[in-house]
Amino acid sequence: MSDTTLVTSDLINLYDAALLCGGFTVRLNADGTITPAATGFAVSATDERRSVPVDVPFADFASVVERLRTLYPTANAVGGWVDGQWLYLDPVEIIDDRSKAESLGRLRNQIAIYDLSASEEIRL
Repeated sequence: MSDTTLVTSDLINLYDAALLCGGFTVRLNADGTITPAATGFAVSATDERRSVPVDVPFADFASVVERLRTLYPTANAVGGWVDGQWLYLDPVEIIDDRSKAESLGRLRNQIAIYDLSASEEIRL
């Protein structure tokens, strides 16, 4: 990830995707833009869980996403999803190989990874 700040309109789109559609996974580009992650397997880059109340104000949401970029510079994406009254936000690595993604997920104590091509959760 880069030191470039994410484009505000992209952050607004992520916020809307999380709250209106239930979640998102996007690749973070060096120029501060994002692109939808459509292939590969999304694996959290950490075993730490980051969540905020689902009614989080936009400014707080944007701040958390920006902090993730700073704290996890090796992550090439970010993901967010709603579960009940919580919005979970993770720095994400997109891995092409399912076996490697599953191994990393287990190593990081993840409950699941996400198959972006099939739009399916893979429980570990």
